[in-house]
Amino acid sequence: MKNISFFILFIILISNSASVFGSEPEDEIKALVSSLDSCKDCVFVRNGSEHKLDEAKAHLLKKYDAAKSKISSTEDFIKGLASKSSITGTPYKIKFPDGKEVESEKWLTDKLNELRNPPPPTKQKKRK
Repeated sequence: MKNISFFILFIILISNSASVFGSEPEDEIKALVSSLDSCKDCVFVRNGSEHKLDEAKAHLLKKYDAAKSKISSTEDFIKGLASKSSITGTPYKIKFPDGKEVESEKWLTDKLNELRNPPPPTKQKKRK
């Protein structure tokens, strides 16, 4: 019975990810931008200035809306719009609470891989 329950859960997860990330990249891009919320107390560094994540999300979505017709994949979005300033060419960065910084292209690419390949559900131990 547990195998059947696990199988049903697996099918539901696969179905949900397929509906969230359909053939159009827009839903996936929006989910990716929303994933910035998971970076607690982080800041977005753009052209040397620190911005709150809500400001960063709005900026990235504004850039996407302006260039939507030229974006055919989420990878295009990351490389073409979300990784650097289109004016200065300066890479965007995510700054963690401990001061460590990572370029947004790497952070977003890693997060995209997590969204596309969620970890399998963990088995719960039997209670006696």
